[in-house]
Amino acid sequence: MLLPRALPAKGLIGICSPAGPVKQDKLERAVRRIERSGYRVKLAPNVFGKHGYLSASDEERLSDLHQLFLDPEVDAVFCSRGGYGTSRLLEKADATLIANSRKPFLGFSDTTALQWMIYAETGFVTYTGPLAVEWDDLVSEAACDHAWRVLTQTETGNLFAAFPSESPQRFELLKGRGELHGVLMPGNLAMITTLCGTPYLPDMQDKILFIEDISESPYRFDRMLFQLRNAGILKKLRGLIVGDFGWDGKEGEYEMQRQCLLDVTRGYSYPIMINLPYGHGRDRLTLPVGGSVAAGFDDTPSLRLLRRDGDAA
Repeated sequence: MLLPRALPAKGLIGICSPAGPVKQDKLERAVRRIERSGYRVKLAPNVFGKHGYLSASDEERLSDLHQLFLDPEVDAVFCSRGGYGTSRLLEKADATLIANSRKPFLGFSDTTALQWMIYAETGFVTYTGPLAVEWDDLVSEAACDHAWRVLTQTETGNLFAAFPSESPQRFELLKGRGELHGVLMPGNLAMITTLCGTPYLPDMQDKILFIEDISESPYRFDRMLFQLRNAGILKKLRGLIVGDFGWDGKEGEYEMQRQCLLDVTRGYSYPIMINLPYGHGRDRLTLPVGGSVAAGFDDTPSLRLLRRDGDAA
């Protein structure tokens, strides 16, 4: 495990668009909010580009990403938005260059593929949380404040405590009980399934998997999880946490989700908890991809960040 440096006060944040195009007015408003938080911003050359359903060509998007990690003035790198396209960069993305920079790297959703690849190849820990454009009031104030505390490495205590659930469905301990210490692998379920059969999937032995997604119906949720089971991934886990999937409970969505999770983990004894604040909603955890955590699977859920030596951060 290779940990990033803490984001310094008044640090310079570089923003690039490794996936889809971003609306200029929205990102500019988000940049102003980031600057009001005390940070400076540097935009990559193609951050506002548009190339079909991508922000720019593969070469341009990859160059922007690499150059921000090489830039000695930049203290952290944020992705402007998700969408589609990060998977196209995996075979040429330089994970070692990114890891050697030790800069905090914040992405979400489509960037799961890149973040998991970086961890698989180097052990470098990145962060999944609000995208740069979402600082334009698309995530809650609590989510922004929490993100800054994680990036500056000042977050302590139970990460779940700051986020009262606004979901129609409340937290539920679906299976098992107890506290687990392990490596957390959070990410977008659809993007995780695209890594099956590739060299970019990390070793999932004894990992704690934390999944989220949006606009995926229960049958697609079921199909993707059984893909992970059939690929031998789910049997390796130490624990499973399920976040927000953007459902409103219609047509028995939550009941089907529960049954799927019980079916897909049959024969496995690890604990599972569901409906935690990680997803495309306004309340969103910022989490380390490949970081050490203590996860409490109990009636009151808990998740604490750990240092490499296992002590509380």
